[in-house]
Amino acid sequence: MRLPYLETWLLWPVLLLFAAMLPSTTGAQSRQSYERAGDKAFEQKDFGAALQYYQTALSRKPDDLGLLWKSAESARLIHADALAERWYRRIETTERRKPLYPLLPLRLGEVLRKQGKYEEAARYFEYFLQQTPTAEQAEYARLSREACIWAQRQPPGSDSVVVSNAGKHINSPFSDFAPAMMGDTLFFSSYRFDKRGDKNLPKTKLTKTMISVRDGRAREAGRPFPNVDTAHVAHTAFFSEGHFVVFTLCKNRNAADIRCDLWLSIQDVRKRWTAPVRLPEPINAAGYTTTQPSVAFDSTLKQLFLWFVSDRPGGRGGLDIWHTPLDTNWFCPCHIPVDAHKPFPLPPFVAPSNVSTVNTPYDEVSPFFHAPTQMLYFSSNGYPENLGGFDIYQTHRQPDGTLATPKHMGPVLNTSYNDLYFVLSPDGYSGYLSSNRSGAQYLDEANKFCCNDLFKVQFYKPPDTTTTPPTATPTPQPGRPLERPIIPIEQLSPPPSAPPQLTDFAGLPLYFDNDEPDRRTQRTTTRKSYAQTVAAYLERQAEYRERFAAGLNGAQRDNAEQQIDDFFENEVRQGYERLEQFSALLLERLQANERVEVVLKGYTSPRAESAYNLALGKRRVSSVRNYFETYGGGAFQPFLQSGQLKVSETSFGETTARRGISDDLRDERNSIYHPDAARERRVEIVEIRF
Repeated sequence: MRLPYLETWLLWPVLLLFAAMLPSTTGAQSRQSYERAGDKAFEQKDFGAALQYYQTALSRKPDDLGLLWKSAESARLIHADALAERWYRRIETTERRKPLYPLLPLRLGEVLRKQGKYEEAARYFEYFLQQTPTAEQAEYARLSREACIWAQRQPPGSDSVVVSNAGKHINSPFSDFAPAMMGDTLFFSSYRFDKRGDKNLPKTKLTKTMISVRDGRAREAGRPFPNVDTAHVAHTAFFSEGHFVVFTLCKNRNAADIRCDLWLSIQDVRKRWTAPVRLPEPINAAGYTTTQPSVAFDSTLKQLFLWFVSDRPGGRGGLDIWHTPLDTNWFCPCHIPVDAHKPFPLPPFVAPSNVSTVNTPYDEVSPFFHAPTQMLYFSSNGYPENLGGFDIYQTHRQPDGTLATPKHMGPVLNTSYNDLYFVLSPDGYSGYLSSNRSGAQYLDEANKFCCNDLFKVQFYKPPDTTTTPPTATPTPQPGRPLERPIIPIEQLSPPPSAPPQLTDFAGLPLYFDNDEPDRRTQRTTTRKSYAQTVAAYLERQAEYRERFAAGLNGAQRDNAEQQIDDFFENEVRQGYERLEQFSALLLERLQANERVEVVLKGYTSPRAESAYNLALGKRRVSSVRNYFETYGGGAFQPFLQSGQLKVSETSFGETTARRGISDDLRDERNSIYHPDAARERRVEIVEIRF
């Protein structure tokens, strides 16, 4: 059974490193022992470990054709193409190769093609076709040869699109993939997480969902995605104004194969997420993988659709793209639950249909339906118009409701490597994709393989579209409430708002970690800027969630974790973001010759003596003052020195803490980690004077 390409080979890097860390006591083992260990690992689809075993055996008998072949095959299967090529070529130079390795020309063609060496790869495919391949092998070789010939004819990439690595603040040495854009937030999946309590060296890795807000440093997403150590959590698809999300939970079947199911979570009226529920059959199919969801409104068919990838029966072969209509009224923002902790019945689901127009006997993956243009984007390795590996294609709805013949998206967006998970912003000018192309980080620098990174895509004109679909409002089914028209989120335009004023920021709270900045001191000033302290504070969100929810179960634990996530996201992070907005506006007003005074007040929670809290409150005000002094590389300095900008400060210590806040040093849960206690540790911009 063929399973999702990317999800399958994500696991191999860790296994490769594990094999590389075998204890030195095995050095006395024979070449045959290493080869047998490699054979066992290969049989278990642990190709990374197999490669390491074979390499060790090969170092003891460098001219062994069998070891050369096994090493080359293992390297090819983990996409270490240059390494595989080197070993295949060593076999090619021997006279004994033909009867022993009839697939050698095919394999050399494969690894050459993936490196963009199209002319030479085409010759090897042609030579293989002149032998006696099976019908399946001949079909694959002809397709590959045609793709190489087509690739050589392609003009250089257009200047209208630029693809660049998203950066180390988002990507890791492990694979990062499945981007999803939701407002100013990027959601994606990352295989960087260690399994807690795992005693293996290196630790077993897991995939979890991460977010980056306004291109900031990536962090774990938290709610609504489950924090589990028994499954991979990936592939987010938000829809209906972000109140619904479908994602995958995937489990390992062996070293290389993963099986996935689709799950659903809903945000209630108080913005709390329900516990995830597995979607029933016929969406998920027992014994088969169901993965990589995309949900969007199809204006031509006037229907909300769930698109996904599966290897279930009834397809054209390999991995196929499927879709199914969703109950537009049930999945409406007007239908969200009042209480996320109460169970909710799911609507009936229609049996999915195979999207045969785009599918081939090979693999089609990562569908993304762009509602504003009614374009479907996906990746495939089964078309003759292909630069190598998975390439990105597009198609669109025609007036009769059918999909047009898919079109290759061209060089730049595509390479000879694997290019997947293309997503596009609502305006069509920017997006993301995931690729192991040049510029991605190598987990194994020596062998130059792994991993997929996220890449930013910038269009200087939107991708070509064939149709401009109208915005459609579906007619509700009889008997179902509909408070407002259901319009895809991508087509919503917020009403214009008045420009912000400096006085809008009066009362803005800026939050601090316990006893920060500069723990255990009576000093009243600090060298730290608020930007430094809040960054460190945000890094502790997961720890606060764990400590505050410790000892709780069920709905109580869910509620405690949600309280922490809400506080960090909606108050700590949002407070800093609003401080950045305030500073930009303040600079504009100062440059317009206005005189401004910013009045600050420092607050603390009541865990220490009043004198200590007074000094702590002053240090917090000092850190905010440092923020203004260093903002924009010192942009405020001339105004501070001239007196055009004044920062006044008043610290209140414990005397201003609300009643009921715990001051028990032994009760850390309530005196440190409780959101109510955390809200006391702040500086406020209490007044802005002109």
